[in-house]
Amino acid sequence: MNMKKKNDGNIRLYYSDDRYLSLAEDILAGNLDIIKVLKDDNRSRVLLVNYQGEKLVVKEPKEKNRRRWQRFLSIFRGSSSYLEMKNCNKIIEDGFLGARGILAVEVTNKLWVEDSYFVSSYIDGREGSIEHLEEIGRELKKIHKRGYLHGDSQLVNFMVGEGGRIYLIDCKLSKNIYGTFGSRYEFIYLEESCPGEIDIFPKDDIYYRGAKMLNSYLHWYGRTKKRLRGKK
Repeated sequence: MNMKKKNDGNIRLYYSDDRYLSLAEDILAGNLDIIKVLKDDNRSRVLLVNYQGEKLVVKEPKEKNRRRWQRFLSIFRGSSSYLEMKNCNKIIEDGFLGARGILAVEVTNKLWVEDSYFVSSYIDGREGSIEHLEEIGRELKKIHKRGYLHGDSQLVNFMVGEGGRIYLIDCKLSKNIYGTFGSRYEFIYLEESCPGEIDIFPKDDIYYRGAKMLNSYLHWYGRTKKRLRGKK
């Protein structure tokens, strides 16, 4: 999918079609036709909007926009919104179902990105749940078979559309350089988002045991880090 680029002073745009350029102006002016606020917290603001009769999702990654390290990295690789647009298009190009990346808006100081927004197509479906475990498990196995990792394989990061079709959301889709170990780890991560144990992947090999040990260590490390921060 071709991505166009346009610079206008301190505004940098990445877009799929010229007809979405005026949407960038609406975003920056705060002049959106909001249908519903899907999320609004310290991390991000996500809106379902109407744009010329089309439902679109506008996301402002507030936490990432204000991180100093993220701003520094944006000098070399662009904003998180730009990277998310690239990744959404990669998902589709690689034969999976997902939201279509439509527009990334970057507000710069001519060096790094200070604010950004990402616009994607709207997926009409339901958030993944334990009810859809079998379908989600098959899709995750398909990702692994193609040599990729999902990157955040929780139930809610799969969406179920018409006919039980599974869409990937909040998916980083990176090459699996860890082989079977990486695949097992993603299923362990999926299991943790379920109300109980699941039996859709092997748990009797060295890869599972190694991935389970790593997962336990990361949980311990996270808890320890929080305790140390609380004592400061």
